[in-house]
Amino acid sequence: MSIKRKYWETNPGKQLMIKNIAVLGAGSWGATLAALLCEKKYSVNLWEFDRKQASYLSSSRKLQVLPGLKIPRKINITNDIYGAVENVDMIVFAVPSQKTRKTANMLSAVSFPSSTIIVNVSKGIEIKTSMRLSEVLKQELPANLGKRIVVLSGPSHAEELSRKLATTIVAASKSPALAGTVQEVFTTPYFRVYTSNDMTGVEIGGALKNIIAIAVGIGDAIKTGDNTKAALITRGSFEIMKLGKTLGAKSATFAGLSGIGDLIVTCISKNSRNRNFGEKIGQGKTVKQALSEIKMVVEGISTTKAVREYAKKHNIKMPITEQVYQILFCNKNPLKAEKELMTRESKSEY
Repeated sequence: MSIKRKYWETNPGKQLMIKNIAVLGAGSWGATLAALLCEKKYSVNLWEFDRKQASYLSSSRKLQVLPGLKIPRKINITNDIYGAVENVDMIVFAVPSQKTRKTANMLSAVSFPSSTIIVNVSKGIEIKTSMRLSEVLKQELPANLGKRIVVLSGPSHAEELSRKLATTIVAASKSPALAGTVQEVFTTPYFRVYTSNDMTGVEIGGALKNIIAIAVGIGDAIKTGDNTKAALITRGSFEIMKLGKTLGAKSATFAGLSGIGDLIVTCISKNSRNRNFGEKIGQGKTVKQALSEIKMVVEGISTTKAVREYAKKHNIKMPITEQVYQILFCNKNPLKAEKELMTRESKSEY
């Protein structure tokens, strides 16, 4: 049975024709997805905000942070965002979470066909508003695109997908037809895409897992052991689900790929920049020092701040998130944070 038959069985409705795609953000994830889409014979424009970096990528076809990836020559790499999105059927947002609003605002006055699909692959929560990124996009993009947003998220490191190692992910949208179209566009023999209608749950799982990964990295550095790691991942999953449910997400989503799946890979993988960042913090380095060594965006930092503020405002108890916040922003000693977590008032697990 072909992928197309599966799509029609699970997502009844009219298939949307996609030929031209713009990927906004030429970091490791954006470039990897652009290469995948090019391999599937789509016409791809890859936009890079920094003019010098765009010129370097256009000539070298290599990312310094992802040396194993060779960006195909067929991909048009540009610093012109308006040229990148001209006459495209799909726009993929792969910019850092705190740059999503600014990037979307740049396109707010552009007239797009009503058939254009917006796909967000970034993971995070906006600090100033505590908004999910799909909400930011809906607020900033032209009104006719507000209902055409799909979230693509799950356990996926660019380092592995760029080597075509088997990866599974979720396309979430309130529209089955849109989710199904994105599923079909991105699916390959090594990149399997499932669909979901729980955008909120998929986004919350993808964003908050970075907080727990920082906690695990800190734990690794101070030699807390595997028992502690299991506890952080499990109780961290509970924190993520608790906040997600207050926002209307489905509990089942957090047991899936964009929930526990993404949480596991981010907490245990050597490729996880959030876990690696946490380990450097646990070694006594400052946030600035750790970031200078990682040399990539660590989404969990801003997400920790945004989620902590939201949890306080809505009186949601998130003890792991609170301790990560205290370590990152208040210079709290990780050993003291561990002790406070372990000596909290005893209670039932659920």
